[in-house]
Amino acid sequence: MIDRQLYRARKAIEANDSQQASLALAQAAQYAPWRKDLWEQAGIYALQDGQHQTAKSYFLHVDNPDDLSTAGLTALGDIAQFEGDLKYAIRLWEEALTAGNGDIELHTRLAEAYQQLGDLDYAIQHLTALVTLNPGESVSIYQLGLLLAATQPQSSLAYLSLAAELDPELSSKTKALTDNIRFARNIDDPSYPLVSAGQSLASIEEWELAEIALSEATQLNPEYADAWAYLGEALQHTDQNGLDELEKALSIDPNSVAANTFMGLYWQRQERYALALIYLHAAAKLDDLNPALQAEIGNTLGLLGNISAAESHYRRAVALAPNGSTYWRILANYYIKYETKIREEGLAAAREAVIQDPEDSASLDAIAQIYLLLDSPFIARRFLDRAIAADDNFAPAHLHLGLIHILEGNTLEAFQQFLIAKTLSPPGSQTAVQATRLLETYFP
Repeated sequence: MIDRQLYRARKAIEANDSQQASLALAQAAQYAPWRKDLWEQAGIYALQDGQHQTAKSYFLHVDNPDDLSTAGLTALGDIAQFEGDLKYAIRLWEEALTAGNGDIELHTRLAEAYQQLGDLDYAIQHLTALVTLNPGESVSIYQLGLLLAATQPQSSLAYLSLAAELDPELSSKTKALTDNIRFARNIDDPSYPLVSAGQSLASIEEWELAEIALSEATQLNPEYADAWAYLGEALQHTDQNGLDELEKALSIDPNSVAANTFMGLYWQRQERYALALIYLHAAAKLDDLNPALQAEIGNTLGLLGNISAAESHYRRAVALAPNGSTYWRILANYYIKYETKIREEGLAAAREAVIQDPEDSASLDAIAQIYLLLDSPFIARRFLDRAIAADDNFAPAHLHLGLIHILEGNTLEAFQQFLIAKTLSPPGSQTAVQATRLLETYFP
């Protein structure tokens, strides 16, 4: 009987049928319970089939994890990770790595797991091993560069530069980071490179790494107001509060632009808009040539309900930075959001944004929204097609194209575009919420 089950298992494996292979191996093991290797193989194939609990039950027949092969230890570690026991998963993967001869997949698992636990030293060790095993793989090199930027900024430069060489698409993320770290070498303050790296990591939304860099900077120099300010902002993006750190920054330097700005943003997120404006106005007074502050004041005034007063600040932002699409697009979006002066001012602002950057998907999407509001869906669609051609991962353009398909009565295309928009959008984002609502409304 055991030979028959082993034959079934072999045929299932040849057919890539993990479920049947697992069942046949488990049945074979019933006839030869001393064959721990059969229980292990049954567990591995059950896991491949996505049956975590079944796989675990098979592995329990192997009394001692030391009797497992490298593949078995790896699979058992995967089950532990699935169950949320990351420390046990790490222990099993480390044992598997020791038993093997250096495995790219194991180093990848371990690097990710240690980073998830916040143990960057071990994560860096495994990423370094990955880079050694696969020196032409840009993703591992880039990740190693990011982790080093948060802990040893100077050591990150070679890896970040190499990653950009191997994958030019990464250069937009690495350039500011490497430039800032290089500049920081000229500042006689050991905390400054970490603050500079933390700011740059935040700008590419690597908030957890930014928090690590900035926290270390505050330990090295507890009187560095901007370090505390940026740390307070980073903490909010990692589901923490950050208010104590912002108050610390302001107590050290009440005239810190960063501290006033981030305190304003903090109260804005708490929907205390009047209080937010106090700090944003203070920041703008200290840095009166900063267009971002003017735009944020405009945004906060709008949230407070003072829509007419918001316009002057958006226009001030454009006046401070007329070259480039960013603030023209922000101005256009103000008119779109509040559906005011669409034809008189909104269209002109959106056109200027597209003139400044004809390949910017966000600007193309903004002018498409203007034409939708002006009841010109045909023209709007032309701009949305251009937006998607420039960046087919730009979710809002898919959302608005779906709306045009609804207007045209093409529900199948509308459904597809709404679904794409939802898939491409971060959960909870405005586009994701709108796409979900539209799917529920038109396709209940």
